[in-house]
Amino acid sequence: AQSSRSVLLIEAGRDYPPNEIPADILDTYCTSYYNPDYKWPGLKAHWRTRDTSPAVGLEQGRVIGGGSTVMGMVALRGTPDDYAEWEALGARGWGWQDVLPYFVKLENDLDFGGALHGRAGPIPIRRTPREQWPPLSRAVFAYAAERQVPYIADMNADFRDGYCSLPISAWPTRRASSALCYLDAATRARKNLTILASALVTGLIFEGRSVVGVTAAVGGQQRTFRAREVVLSAGAIHSPAILMRAGIGPAKELRALGIDVVADRPGVGANLQNHPLLFVGVHLRGPARQPKSLRPHPVTCFRYSSNMPGCPPSDMYIAAHSKSSWNALGEQIANFNATIFKPASRGRVSLVSPRPQDMPRVEFNFCGEETDLLRLMDGFRRVVAIVASEHVRPLYDAVFPVQFTDRLRLLNRRTRANAIKTAVLARLVDAVPAFRDYAFSRLTSTRTDLATLVADDERLAEHVRRNVGGTFHVCGTCRMGGPDDPGAVVDPSGRVRGIGGLRVVDASIMPTVPRGNTNIPTVMIAEKIAAEMVGEQRPTPAT
Repeated sequence: AQSSRSVLLIEAGRDYPPNEIPADILDTYCTSYYNPDYKWPGLKAHWRTRDTSPAVGLEQGRVIGGGSTVMGMVALRGTPDDYAEWEALGARGWGWQDVLPYFVKLENDLDFGGALHGRAGPIPIRRTPREQWPPLSRAVFAYAAERQVPYIADMNADFRDGYCSLPISAWPTRRASSALCYLDAATRARKNLTILASALVTGLIFEGRSVVGVTAAVGGQQRTFRAREVVLSAGAIHSPAILMRAGIGPAKELRALGIDVVADRPGVGANLQNHPLLFVGVHLRGPARQPKSLRPHPVTCFRYSSNMPGCPPSDMYIAAHSKSSWNALGEQIANFNATIFKPASRGRVSLVSPRPQDMPRVEFNFCGEETDLLRLMDGFRRVVAIVASEHVRPLYDAVFPVQFTDRLRLLNRRTRANAIKTAVLARLVDAVPAFRDYAFSRLTSTRTDLATLVADDERLAEHVRRNVGGTFHVCGTCRMGGPDDPGAVVDPSGRVRGIGGLRVVDASIMPTVPRGNTNIPTVMIAEKIAAEMVGEQRPTPAT
């Protein structure tokens, strides 16, 4: 935006200019999620720890626009309490009244106006009108109304618990990723912007205790790029990994890998957070399926309070999606998820080697705190009650707990062979009830009666431990904090403490995960820090 500054944007994945965007990225259903070309290859994570759970594939965007190009487009801000918590944890200037102007600035809300909403921002935000809700959303709405649960039309301004319309970041016929909204043709035409794609950052260049550039692998060659200031926006897994490889992180761990320590920052890679969840799937009968004319799958959800000791309000979430994949079988299967919006457990990202090509170790430590286990058990029971209700039960002919096996992941890849295979499976499960039960037990590796499961505390707890998974709302590993906080990595302006010329501006700097999907809060962070950078004469190091 300032002609006196030149900007080099280095992207590890591919770039797609406005006139070259593939159809799967534009789709308002997240078809791009099923394309491995847009993901980090070989990235795995332990949902619990490496000692208590296997490493499974972790889907993270490696493409221009990152996660906003491949994920579900849910456009939640979180609640004012989230940002009060950030400020209480040392992120001075990040309270609700501080961040609200940037939420307003980024959005063009197509449904709501007033002081809490914007109409001129680059990101369109809309909700599926109630008259277009699929049968499942209407049935769950009836369930909620019967129990006098309030209907929340605008989750981003009405912060009560209730049954809610989910906002998404999309135009009526195409996705609205950060790349589509911010790197438009006019921005790309600026002479002071260069975009270098398919370039993997391999290191930071130091002069004393200041960063003056980066090295990157481009086309099989190592190249050096010098800069007055470097801004890391590689996400909550790769930003801490880049810092640690450069010698910024927990000193003992770095030395054990032969990395020279530039700054001992024990908070780098710590404080890893995500929203843990459990799924229940149902095979919808033909009339209950989402019409093909409605592409997005996030339509409605519950936001509610567990009311468990020590837990904050609005700490839980249940969504009901009427389709679960791009293929013919996925269009028949709805899924319910019980999710912790405010988890107590914390994980970490650590290096396995100093080499940039080696993916870091990711341990989410879900259920590491007993309160998280108990809340997931309670949430699972709530889902089972919804599914068994007189409003929802007539819509389906099979119900099963979902376990995301490698078999299921491979079947979900968007290939011609999988399209044919799932079309055959879809016809068979519709026509042959005995095959239906066999197919779902094979795909999810489980045969479990839900009523029996939820009646047994010990068995349900074990089911949660074995089957808990996570969303893609990864954050917290380079968190903001005050100068007297040894676990803080960056100051409230994103500047890495004790290092000149280096900022981190992405979800990794969030002190805690918001009560909502992290895409819109991450854009807000970028808008807020960018506004501060534009007002500065020259970058200054954090203390």
